[in-house]
Amino acid sequence: MKLFFLSLLLASGASLAAAEIPLNERVMVVYNANSDESQRVAKYYMAKRDIPKTNLCKIDTIKDSIDDGSIFEPEIKKPLRSCLDKLGKQKILYIVFSFETPYVIRHQGHTVAVDQLVSDIWDEFTAPATVGREAGDQPYFGKAEAQGNVYESFVPFATYRDSPKAKTIYSVWRLDGPTAEIAKSLVDKALLAEKDGLKGKSYFDLTVPIHQNVVDSGYGAGNWSIYQASVFAKRAGFDVTLDEKETEFGTSPSQLRCENAALYAGWYSLAHYNDVFSWAPGAIGFHLDSASATNPRNMSNWAGGALQRGITVTSGSVTEPFLEGLVHPDRIFLYLFNGANVGDAVLRGTRWIKWMIINLGDPLYRPFPNRIGPYAGPHQEAWFGISPVNLVGEGTVTAQFALAEKRTSTTPVTFKSNYPALVNLPTNVTLPPEANGGKFEIAVKPPEEAVNVLITITAGNETLSNTLNVFPILTNLTLSQPSMQSNGLVTGTVSIAFPAKQLGFTIYLKSSSPAAIVPDEIKIPAGATTATFPITAKPVAAETTATITAKFDSAAKTAQLKITP
Repeated sequence: MKLFFLSLLLASGASLAAAEIPLNERVMVVYNANSDESQRVAKYYMAKRDIPKTNLCKIDTIKDSIDDGSIFEPEIKKPLRSCLDKLGKQKILYIVFSFETPYVIRHQGHTVAVDQLVSDIWDEFTAPATVGREAGDQPYFGKAEAQGNVYESFVPFATYRDSPKAKTIYSVWRLDGPTAEIAKSLVDKALLAEKDGLKGKSYFDLTVPIHQNVVDSGYGAGNWSIYQASVFAKRAGFDVTLDEKETEFGTSPSQLRCENAALYAGWYSLAHYNDVFSWAPGAIGFHLDSASATNPRNMSNWAGGALQRGITVTSGSVTEPFLEGLVHPDRIFLYLFNGANVGDAVLRGTRWIKWMIINLGDPLYRPFPNRIGPYAGPHQEAWFGISPVNLVGEGTVTAQFALAEKRTSTTPVTFKSNYPALVNLPTNVTLPPEANGGKFEIAVKPPEEAVNVLITITAGNETLSNTLNVFPILTNLTLSQPSMQSNGLVTGTVSIAFPAKQLGFTIYLKSSSPAAIVPDEIKIPAGATTATFPITAKPVAAETTATITAKFDSAAKTAQLKITP
């Protein structure tokens, strides 16, 4: 993957089809025949955005939660596919669900968003039964390393979709909220902000202070994303308030109210709206919590509450998510500042589809059509990228950096890490005059366990950091049962992170007790990710516990086995 730092110019190489068809003609609007209000909101939106009347699609189903997943196929998927076939499934980019259309499906142990199932309605990205993270990153997702300030270049969704090998996925949105009037107001406020400009303040709410030693992994990744969003907003010219306390805005000791908010990103409150905001027309805000959109028409959760109080664009999860599957505010705001509409920016800032996220607002809303601040033209920023940023086992990664300031004399560069025994960093490096960056290789030893390796570069008065995530090849050791009687037999299974290479992997085994006998080693054959081995028990006079250990490289996994007389 080729990564570019923040010269994210909008791609000018759009195909002829993308250039010829106006985006408003590439929107399909969906309403529910069981709701008069649904049809009225749909037609209101189409009139305001001059969307062709032929782009209206009817479904006939329930209004909110689908508790029997079997009705999705006949009542939603089939009619939508029919509409897309008539309009040209390649022509449509955005699908907008109107008020009182269903937004969540609960079926066979899964809770997923209707919208995200529809985003891959042709099942081109992944099979129908595959849900979310199991399929990996959706193809339009913009990869980034927030801590290192490295972001993949923005590409308009039309450009991606009109490329020869693109998957036929859609940016799916909904005009929804506690009332039909609120749903319609999402269009009005977007149009007003496009006419007058999005004006107001920006607010960002972290859970810890951000500094170079905060790793970009786990909850740290959420904080880095929000922090970088605040940096981009400040560069774009917004008045920025950054709260680094664990508590939210408006709660002790963070008593501040967020008046005239145009931009917001923060966390964490579970399943409730933090009522400390007054929203400017066109306001865009994202709150990272585990139940942010369980019901966009209920004012108690984030999405419903924010819509009730006047936000124009937001997003949320319909059930308990993984953090990495929520929207990434840094990417979204950066793409918006570079001139994207929200339909493109949010989809490119969302890792998974066929998952749990719903987006609320008008996808055609483009708050900064001429770009804003330094993003209106070429500019230089410091960045530090690592490729690959996730490494399994030992290997070599490539690191590349650029400094913000041009050098006029030779500059020494120093490198340090929180795991110096694990990574081999360069020494005695200098930058020649006029150079403002460099490229180097980092050799990584196999880790005993998963670790976040923080690497810091210092050159002159500039310091850059990034996080390399290193994982052991050996991932698990399980037993077919936790106990057995004397002379019994149990099966152990070892697992590795990826299919074994051509010669296979040899896993070394050991038992802490002579009562449990294991082979000295087991081989995982080429192409496999698991292997099994027998554990036999000798007679024991009293209950005995044996620790079974599997080892590969520096990593070891253990399991306890109880042996009874």
